[in-house]
Amino acid sequence: MKKYFLLLTILFSSSLFSQLITYTSVRLDEGQNEDYVKIEDFWSKIHEATIAQDLATGWMIWEVIKEEGDEKASSRPDFLIMNFYKDSIQKNKPRNFYEIGRAAYPKLSKKKFDKIWEGGPYGERNVYELERLDNTNWIFGELELGTVIQFNAFKQLDDSYERYEMEFYKKWHEKGILNGSRKWWEFNKILSRNLNTVTSLEDEPTHITIDIYGREIPEDELEDAWGTPTFTDQMMWNNGSKTREMLDQANLKLVMYRFAN
Repeated sequence: MKKYFLLLTILFSSSLFSQLITYTSVRLDEGQNEDYVKIEDFWSKIHEATIAQDLATGWMIWEVIKEEGDEKASSRPDFLIMNFYKDSIQKNKPRNFYEIGRAAYPKLSKKKFDKIWEGGPYGERNVYELERLDNTNWIFGELELGTVIQFNAFKQLDDSYERYEMEFYKKWHEKGILNGSRKWWEFNKILSRNLNTVTSLEDEPTHITIDIYGREIPEDELEDAWGTPTFTDQMMWNNGSKTREMLDQANLKLVMYRFAN
């Protein structure tokens, strides 16, 4: 358990290395969600073996929460897969998932294994490669299934945008962790994309932030929790908002994840 928690801490740490992450959005036909989760559960053991062979550092499956009345809901994917790598060297190591899978399921006959392997559903997919630029520190123990994150897609409008996120906004996210209103914030830059389906975005994002929120602060505690913004703070908020455009925002729920044992 101590080793497990250490690896979770590494995954949510910014001080050890600049992570590479792939996001794979999955769009399914109606009624396929349950079968899709079953196929990902089958793949979870393959990902465990992949991580054990130092071919990745982590794997997560998130379900996109479709809000009633959301005009973009029909064009959003159903699930998001996250694969984590410590660097480009690890990410580009050769791997044969079929062979890893056969070794991970030695008691399955080839016929039965192939039936599951080829059966799916796997859905239509878009793949994004990202670099983790910054994040807060994770101090909340083991990540729980069902955890909800807020996924924010931004388009950079000015060269100073990344500095605003990392040098100004991050300080407020860290303050939120201290007052209990936030548990996590991360900032990622999209390096490349391979699009096979229509997305909900008219313009493709350049950056992604992810938030995990904590308690809702009562109105009578707001001043103590956040303090009084200075004139400099107000100007930074105003000018910083002009360096980016919010393209989309969605909530995702954690379905499963694997790290090394």
